[in-house]
Amino acid sequence: MLTTLTRFQSRRWFVQEISRLFAQVCVRHEFIGSLLLGLKSNLAAQRKTTGIMNVSTSCALCAKPRISKKKELSEKKLTRHFVDHRNVKLLAGAGGKGACTFHSEPRKEWGGPDGGNGGDGGNIIIKDQHVREMDKESEKWARILWDYLCLPHSLEKSDVIIGLGCHDVRVAERSAALFLEGWAPWLLFTGYQGNQTAGVWSRPEADVFLDVALRMGVPRVNILLETEATNTGDNICFSYRLLKERNIPANRVILVQQPFMERRVSATFLRQWPDQGEHTHAIVTSPQMGISAYPHPTVGTATDLITYMLGVLERIRDYPQKGFQVEQEITPSALSAYHWFLQAGYIPK
Repeated sequence: MLTTLTRFQSRRWFVQEISRLFAQVCVRHEFIGSLLLGLKSNLAAQRKTTGIMNVSTSCALCAKPRISKKKELSEKKLTRHFVDHRNVKLLAGAGGKGACTFHSEPRKEWGGPDGGNGGDGGNIIIKDQHVREMDKESEKWARILWDYLCLPHSLEKSDVIIGLGCHDVRVAERSAALFLEGWAPWLLFTGYQGNQTAGVWSRPEADVFLDVALRMGVPRVNILLETEATNTGDNICFSYRLLKERNIPANRVILVQQPFMERRVSATFLRQWPDQGEHTHAIVTSPQMGISAYPHPTVGTATDLITYMLGVLERIRDYPQKGFQVEQEITPSALSAYHWFLQAGYIPK
């Protein structure tokens, strides 16, 4: 019986010991669970305040917060550069180096040299080809406007050639060529900066035209400069004033501008030139080119040309009421072309 009691007590002690250990494990587990829960809440609060986006879930104690930070763009990427010129180095092939050899053939002891020089190398050919922007319908209406705005004046010997400033240096070339051909003894360039050159050219239009004429061989003593005019009316009035100050007769003048400006220049001269005597006569001319040859990288595309012509037509229509130029009849075909381009979405300049 004692043996049985001992076994019973040993078993009872074992059960108690197991229960005690289990209770300790439960208490420890509960403590760890509460600790993990508190850590999780703390991390959640930090995520809201410090911008933590993600936390590793493998181990809460060892988790390394990953802070989301946008990479700052460099100054180079933030700055947008407009490049209108590039320096390009082109190198063609130099050709072969040639060879120095002697002719070898049976029974010819003295074959002589049979080498050769190297080749001449390759050539570099640069071809400028303007991309045509007008379809057939647009070109048809554009030609109608072009033909209306251009005037068929014939050249006559005159007192002075006046090159009206603009963004097209071909006007300066035409003016200088007329002087070199002997159409007048004086060449006058007028213009400061206008709508197309303000903010683009750093010098007055007359100064730029002067450089062109000098390169073509016009003597400096025969060139007059007027560098204040900012519009066509100023070109006419200030040129007259300069000629009077120099006591240069100006009864017959040749006015040079862009082709689509001929009609407007003539109408402006008839209104703005102070001396409108019976002997006063003005001939308007321009660089000799057709509408397809006008577009150029320095003056604009075919689309730009259309917008320029629309703007000139509007001034021919509106400026007589403002006293800037005389009245000009606008043909029905020119008006139709004007309205067609407006409906097509073109904006006059």
